[in-house]
Amino acid sequence: MKTILLTTTALVAFAGAAAADGHTSITFGGEASAEYNSETGYSTAAEMTASMSAALDNGLTAAASITFESKDGNDKVSATNGSISLSSDTASLTFGTGLEGAVFTAVGDDYAIGTGDEVAYPDGEFDGIVGAVTMGATTLTVSMPIDETDVDSGDLEVGITTTAGGWALGLGMTGEGDYAAIAEGTVGGATLNFGFASNDEWDAGVEYAFGAVTASASTDEAEAWTVGLAYDGGDYNAGVEYNADESWEITAGYAAGAVAVDAAIDSDEVLTLGATYDMGNGLTVGAGLEGDDAYAFANYDLGGGASAFVDYTDAAAELEEVGPSERDIAAGTTVGVSFTF
Repeated sequence: MKTILLTTTALVAFAGAAAADGHTSITFGGEASAEYNSETGYSTAAEMTASMSAALDNGLTAAASITFESKDGNDKVSATNGSISLSSDTASLTFGTGLEGAVFTAVGDDYAIGTGDEVAYPDGEFDGIVGAVTMGATTLTVSMPIDETDVDSGDLEVGITTTAGGWALGLGMTGEGDYAAIAEGTVGGATLNFGFASNDEWDAGVEYAFGAVTASASTDEAEAWTVGLAYDGGDYNAGVEYNADESWEITAGYAAGAVAVDAAIDSDEVLTLGATYDMGNGLTVGAGLEGDDAYAFANYDLGGGASAFVDYTDAAAELEEVGPSERDIAAGTTVGVSFTF
């Protein structure tokens, strides 16, 4: 998306010149890290985001941001995201990279429609233009992906979100005629949600809470139903889930003060167990099991957005979101420091 990034840079300069004196603000933020892993060796990463805004004399606000990134000691710095926008209290127009499409904004990624297709558009993000206008409880969003060589009207997307009668509603449509719609509301104390799409996908779910226990059920076009019970007792929680394929999972957890523990077992007899302890001096330690794989870590808060850490796992690949800390731990032993600016 070099064209958009270069154009964004030019427009940022123009917006800054158009602002009245004293109406412009510029901020910088970023993060950096350096680490050594026993499996992959040394690595470094750095990222900086520059954000600018200007209150224009006509009441509009011009804003822009651009993110630069460098990894693994590479002396080549790349611009990964950049955008510029004009906005008022009820409307906005944004041009740049890493934007959320209208379909994703309206209905999410439960259906592979437009930017809701998580394979084609991870996190619903694309490069192009997004416009939005809000009228009362209703927001209309229009987006158009643009690449360096082509603009296809079939990629145009329209999204509408609103509330009516206590229901939250969303509708997303593409220029090719595909659509998806969702709704969520409360009836008789139960929370209902359902959605459907032009590709014949649909799903429906219900939750009902009685005291500290919540019962839930859901199904979809493939009859992949799930039923569950969850208990939230403050410091303690527990749950059970049973699925159409006869798989099941039982979970339990405890969190109070400096200690947090999570445990789960499923129908494949895979046990997961994790615990963390905050020692109160900036040091947090944790350990656990993910099936046959063990892990442990220690993280020391150095203050001011800086931290040092040691991670270890005997797993063959990275463990993702393990234990109560939901920490990612690379295979082998990792020692590193990170900074947030």
